[in-house]
Amino acid sequence: MPFGRNALIQLERGGEDQSDQHYQTIAYWYGLPGTSLIKTDELAVGDLTSESLHQYLSPDGSAPYELSSRYEWGPDTRSGTELFPATTDKGRVTKTTTEFTLQINPKNLGVMLRRKLDYAYPNQRAEILIRDSDHPGSRWRSAGFWYTAGSNTDVFSNGDTHSGSNNYINREIGPTEHIVQTSNRRFRDDEFLLPSALTKGRSAIRVGVRFTPVERPLYPGHPIPELAWSEMRYTAYSIVMPHFSLGATSR
Repeated sequence: MPFGRNALIQLERGGEDQSDQHYQTIAYWYGLPGTSLIKTDELAVGDLTSESLHQYLSPDGSAPYELSSRYEWGPDTRSGTELFPATTDKGRVTKTTTEFTLQINPKNLGVMLRRKLDYAYPNQRAEILIRDSDHPGSRWRSAGFWYTAGSNTDVFSNGDTHSGSNNYINREIGPTEHIVQTSNRRFRDDEFLLPSALTKGRSAIRVGVRFTPVERPLYPGHPIPELAWSEMRYTAYSIVMPHFSLGATSR
């Protein structure tokens, strides 16, 4: 769970966070008293100014579209009060390739890419390619495959629901049902790490995305929905050696 100055971690108590039971938990954070992950650039896909600044190219990409949705942050409402209102952002989808340039810290020890995406498109997978943005003729080098499994649509089975003393047992051993449900939470952030061998010593990198579809049905026999690579924002975080003072020591 990479984060900057702070992180908000919440526990959902009960199906709709309605439980008034008392819970306790403990979290451990291992870190350094200095910054080691620096945000150095961000591309807002669908914003023509931002796309131009980052030399964004997506020859077969869709036109920009606007989406109002939510992240998976907990229940939308509780006791009639809206907890997480929908927000709006723009993006595109592609079924082939995308390219863009991101600024990074030359003293980086690697780079973390964060992508905001539309999670309605299932099992998004793409090969990530990197080259030196200052030398257009340099060859592309593969950084691996970026795979975001699943989508905001899932399937579950209630089993046999007839009443009786053995109701719960019967529900588990009853015939399989395929109940498909789709969440209204289509926003998702996902991260991909770039090794220092592809980024160190460079002030900018050219990122290539090559979509590689995963034709996997939600369950056997279910039709495969539209497959595409979704991109709304790309953010570059340079991993750097933190600078901090140990301070005076006491005897």
